Amino acid sequence: MRNTESNHFTVVIPTRERCDTLEHTLRTCVMQEYTNLEIIVSDNYSQDHTREVVEYFKDSRIRYINTGKRISMSDNYEFALSHVKPNGYIIYIGDDDGLLPNAINDINRIVAQTGAEVIRWDIASYHWPEIDGETANLVNIPHYKSGITVKKSSETIQNVLSFIDGFGALPLLYNRSAVKYDVISRIKSQSGRFYNSVTPDVYSGFVIAESSETYVNSKRPYSITGRSQHSIGYALQNQKNDNLRKLLNEFNIPFHSSLIFCNSIHLAVVEAYLQARDHFHFSSEYVLDMEKLFSLMISNASAKSDEEYISMTNTVLSIGRLNGILHLAEKAVLLNPQKKPIERNKISFNITCKKGIKAIRYVYEFIQKDKFNIELDGSQFGVKNSYDACLLCGTFNKLIDLKIIKKNVFMKSFILDIKNIIHLSLQRMS
Repeated sequence: MRNTESNHFTVVIPTRERCDTLEHTLRTCVMQEYTNLEIIVSDNYSQDHTREVVEYFKDSRIRYINTGKRISMSDNYEFALSHVKPNGYIIYIGDDDGLLPNAINDINRIVAQTGAEVIRWDIASYHWPEIDGETANLVNIPHYKSGITVKKSSETIQNVLSFIDGFGALPLLYNRSAVKYDVISRIKSQSGRFYNSVTPDVYSGFVIAESSETYVNSKRPYSITGRSQHSIGYALQNQKNDNLRKLLNEFNIPFHSSLIFCNSIHLAVVEAYLQARDHFHFSSEYVLDMEKLFSLMISNASAKSDEEYISMTNTVLSIGRLNGILHLAEKAVLLNPQKKPIERNKISFNITCKKGIKAIRYVYEFIQKDKFNIELDGSQFGVKNSYDACLLCGTFNKLIDLKIIKKNVFMKSFILDIKNIIHLSLQRMS
């Protein structure tokens, strides 16, 4: 089917005092060769140079809005949504993320072929250089098969609630999906507003999936999720980070009454689901595996400090009492004892060794069933930000499309040969 620009797309970028990363995110948006596109930057009353960064681009597709006062993250998401034109497709991305080259054209092509209201894709990821640890400046590119598939939403929701799949399998409006405004409108008509959780990205995935019987799924990435020093995910793993304190102080939506807030991504997923269930009509057939939740929470804390492990254990036991399932919480504690210091040191040693190996062989690939991911040390390719990472990922995928790079390349060729191929392609694009 002929690809046209008949579909309107809106890319929404909620931001607050992150002009250093926002600049590069916007660069990935304005490089899109698609005219029927609006880019909304929703500024949560920033006190830095955010507005100046936006105005620098002088692109008529960009629209800057400002909340006028400091509000919570979820309220900023909602504020931005209220300024979206009620037509076409909506995509949210973070202010340290990015769109791959020609992403909007590629997504529009899927819409033209399928007429789908919801299109979800796998994402590439980029850890900014400022992130501490072995993953600094690492680009992860998912390899994909050609073509698209149709997913049944109810199966995805149940797999997430059973912890078979991660929350990223959901059609999250944030950085993973393009969603027709009609779907957003249906959800808002039931609950009055769209976002009703302190984790708006995960919440959106649940309500969008429940409001759509099926969605189109692409293994090809159209965006990169960035992890910078500003990221909430980074803040949750570093409790001394200022971003975490800001997040905790700005909860305008109370954490779900059946849970107790703590540093656990798995608990955040469950909280988003419970809020979605309370505010939107959900099937009564879904089963939430609380026993698995407790086990994951404690297991993840078992390799951390004594203080963190004890705190997580107490939280799990308290949630168990609150919900009349103390026996499940106690079982999880019993089955997940704290790792001894020598075991924790071994984990740290393994990470250090792996980092050393990556310094020598900067391309790391693993094969699992019919797909493999590729990890690249961005510093070897001159990558310094999300824009550079998007160009690298886009070039790499193009080389795969042209069959210049295949699976067996990584098994038979020298790493230097691959590096030279990519460098040459990047030079031609610049």
